[in-house]
Amino acid sequence: MSEDMTSLDRRGLARGLKIFLDIMFYLAVLVGALWLVSLPISAFTDYDDGWEGRFPAAIGEGSLYPRLDVEVDQTASPGLEYIRVVGAQGQIRFLHHSLPLHLGYSAVFFIFWVVFLWAITLLRRILATTGGGRPFDPLNPKRLNTLGWIIVSASVLTSLFQHLASKWVLSRVEVVTIPLSPSTQIHEEWIICGLLVLVLAAIWKEAVRMAEEQSLTV
Repeated sequence: MSEDMTSLDRRGLARGLKIFLDIMFYLAVLVGALWLVSLPISAFTDYDDGWEGRFPAAIGEGSLYPRLDVEVDQTASPGLEYIRVVGAQGQIRFLHHSLPLHLGYSAVFFIFWVVFLWAITLLRRILATTGGGRPFDPLNPKRLNTLGWIIVSASVLTSLFQHLASKWVLSRVEVVTIPLSPSTQIHEEWIICGLLVLVLAAIWKEAVRMAEEQSLTV
């Protein structure tokens, strides 16, 4: 009786999570659809005012480990030497009138939006089969494996894109107030998350194989 109740609780949790992901999925679809509708409008109506560009930048010298030396009042800070700000990251924001740049920026957003919907869809399908009483569906490990590679690939490509975009912008902007460097942000937490998902997919695949062998034995 307790095992049946535990199984029902797990299915209820899976169904609850799926409802949450369903809401997130349709909200993302709605936001993306509204953005796609507004894109051609903004491409022509906002030309005179300009479009806002947002690009990452490291504050200081050095991309991977930016360092900015600062001057302080030595009388108020006795005994302190070589004071610096390290690891500072920010964004360069500006208005521009380049339609190709605006469309390119929008294309990158569209790609990541599609990848996000793909990842959410995989999770929804996994939870749908689990909530339906089929956690050992052979497709679930494949879906989870695909999700893991999506997370790892998206993390690496995001870091690469941010660096290249930051380097491209800084090559065209002469900043004289503070030193800026191309941003190199390694999203290690997401890479580790993706690798853990891949490990979980491998374990799940083995569990599916054992469940299939047990069913054949019975």
